Amino acid sequence: MKKNLIALAVLAASGVASAQSTVTLYGLADVYVGTSKVKISAPGVSASSTRNTVVDSGGFNTSRFGLKGSEDLGGGLKANFVLESGFNMDTGAAGAYVSPYNFNAAGAPIESASIFSRQSWVGVSGSFGEVRLGKMWTPYDEVKGSGAAAFDANIFAPANNVWSSNAYQDRPGNAIYYATPSFSGFSAAGMYSFGENKTATQDAGRIISANVQYANGPVAVALSHQSEKIGGALNGVATTKFSQLNGSYDFGAAKLLAAYGHVKDGSDKANEYQIGVDVPLGGALTVSGGVARSKVTSPSGNVRSTGLGLAAKYELSKRTFVYTGLQLSKNEIAGGIDVKSDTFAAGVQHRF
Repeated sequence: MKKNLIALAVLAASGVASAQSTVTLYGLADVYVGTSKVKISAPGVSASSTRNTVVDSGGFNTSRFGLKGSEDLGGGLKANFVLESGFNMDTGAAGAYVSPYNFNAAGAPIESASIFSRQSWVGVSGSFGEVRLGKMWTPYDEVKGSGAAAFDANIFAPANNVWSSNAYQDRPGNAIYYATPSFSGFSAAGMYSFGENKTATQDAGRIISANVQYANGPVAVALSHQSEKIGGALNGVATTKFSQLNGSYDFGAAKLLAAYGHVKDGSDKANEYQIGVDVPLGGALTVSGGVARSKVTSPSGNVRSTGLGLAAKYELSKRTFVYTGLQLSKNEIAGGIDVKSDTFAAGVQHRF
């Protein structure tokens, strides 16, 4: 009798422990059919153009799957983790990881296979906020790619092929991250990524990223900054700085969005902006559109770029939607060189 009671007590305790710890498998599968054309023209040279028709992955959002979980430690504390991998729906290939700190002899970044190419971190959260260690999205990326930026859709975003700030490092790894709790709609986050690549002839790289956000009712505003020192010859390393201000206001019948960005890379500078609108039409259909501009000033020549994005998505359920859209861009490069591109696509996304 006593043995039976002990066994029941052990099972009960085990049930309580498992109830306090959760692990979730999640992800999304996004695939589309599309066609894109690039046309290059220059003074005194016949224009050339190339059009490709593809079945590709990640038209609206990048395909991914992952594991995430948390454990209640008591006293308001939780242990959390995320392991997330990207993959291509059209080929089944795993997403590769390109470290911002590793280069080959020719100076090109080294691409390597990665089980968890998107995120891999563990941390603790509580009333003080949240701390993470490992590989995670930078605070700059958290607000640059959020709903506060105009038109959050991969290939249809007006800034696609237009903004030079799209070249920032979004998840460099080797990082410490901290996010505050929300105070009346205000929150902030900061991250430091260690290059871990110092040698006798090279300083170690590092990436510092931070954001400050306000979200309350229909209003959302975010200011973010990221400083990147990739590494190189001692005392000869340039630092690239990215800054962006986002804002949105939801009127109910439509949501207006705007963003301004600034990039400084040595003597090169870029000023960029985009505006957009999301319009819900009924319960399932949303139409979005936006424009983006960029002006890069450089001793080697200036570049002016313009982009237009239009798209519609129709929700078949809470987890599945179909979409279609187009993106047009034009880059006017010093010397009279023009690069024009267009993309048309239709696809489907399912979340699990």
